[in-house]
Order: sequence, then structure tokens, then C-alpha cells
Amino acid sequence: MSDWQWIPTHTVTPIAPQTLHIWRLPLRSEGTNHWWDLLSRDEQQRAQRFVRSQDQDKYVQVRGTLRCLLGQYLHIPGQTLCFDYGDYGKPQLISSCNSLNLQFNVSHSHELAVIAVTQTTAVGIDIEQVNPQARYIDISQRFFATAEHETLLQQPVEEQCRTFFQLWTRKEACVKAMGGSIAHALDQINVAQGLHQASIAIEMQEEPHELFLHNLFPDPNFAGAVATQAPLQHLHLWQWASISSD
Repeated sequence: MSDWQWIPTHTVTPIAPQTLHIWRLPLRSEGTNHWWDLLSRDEQQRAQRFVRSQDQDKYVQVRGTLRCLLGQYLHIPGQTLCFDYGDYGKPQLISSCNSLNLQFNVSHSHELAVIAVTQTTAVGIDIEQVNPQARYIDISQRFFATAEHETLLQQPVEEQCRTFFQLWTRKEACVKAMGGSIAHALDQINVAQGLHQASIAIEMQEEPHELFLHNLFPDPNFAGAVATQAPLQHLHLWQWASISSD
């Protein structure tokens, strides 16, 4: 959808309950040194374990930008933030440095990353570059729910690849909003319903509540989705504008 407008800025605006902020971050393989000192020692050590320098650069850029953004929301230095991790590795701020009860989630694919931020409600976000070489019919048949696979097969052949990645990112976003792992929940969520609607409430199998799912269009070559555990009234789209040269 070309009508999605991402507003470039490196300054956050205050966030309110029932509001979702999504930040789009183009990833570059250079100019990440200014982020290094924002990272914790554990994050620096993790960055150094990447074999390829471009993967290290992307990790540093995403993690540094995340700290910068969250620090601005909370009005504290980004390097002072402390994170905890759920059973499946989803990061969250510890309560002592999270006066606004911010919830966030991050996804990146190839040269693009997105960061979703809410207040109070849990959020999951996912993007994937659409890859026509993927064996998407085989993957769908093996891992998707029957209704999802049938929805994929019902699409025109020329739209099946993008539909597959839209279904995949919708499923991943829902799982991340629940704090889980997609490997443990592939058959617990049917994200084919309302596939082409901007947003929809998804009934969770074996769960007492709904998820609120929104399609996301981060780039013409990408599919994406974001899910929250509570309904939202406002969505704001920002593109991170680098401050490295300031």
C-alpha cells in the first residue's frame, strides 16, 4: 500500500494508552560506531559473536536505536535501560526503569527493521522480505493450519507468494504478542480470517482472550503484521532518521 506515510524523525512524541507507534529503520552496514557505547556489556559480547561484520553492524544499529527510542520515551539515558527476557527470549524492560509500562517488539529482515512500541498492552511485530524462490506451498502445507493453507491455494497464482508471507508474518506477530515461540504455536492460531482487512480480532484457540491483528506495509518488497493483546485507537508511523552526523 503506497499510501502508508512514514514520517522521518529522530525524536519521539509522547505515547498514550491505546496508541501504537511503529518505527521503520533502514539497516546500513556502516556508521554504527556511535551506537556501541549505548549497548550493555552483554549486548556488546553478543554483537562480537557474529561471524559476518554486516550482521554485527545490523545488530548494533537495531539495539542501539531501540535503546535510544525507549530512553527518549522514558526521559532517561538509553544506556541505563535494563532488559529481562521471557521464556522464549522476548525482551522487556525491567519495571525499575519503565515508569510508563512500555511494551515493545522488534523485527528485522535483510536491510529493514521495525520497532513497535505501546503503553501497557503487549505487542508483537514481524516483517519478512517477499522471496519468490521460497518453497512456500510446501511450507504452508507442512506448518499452516488447514484453513490457512486453503486460503493460500485459493489466491491467484501470481499472488500466492505474497499471501504466504502475509500469513506467516501475521502468525509470527500473534505468537510474539503472546510472548511465545512460533515453533510451539503454529496450529494454535488461524490468521487467514480477514486476511485483506486492515485490522481484525483473532480468536485464540485454548486461550480466553482475543488478539488484535493489523496488516503492516513497511516496504513494497516486504510483508508485515503487528498484533496486540488489547484494541488500539491510534496508529503512528515513523521512520528513524539517523543522527550520526549531528
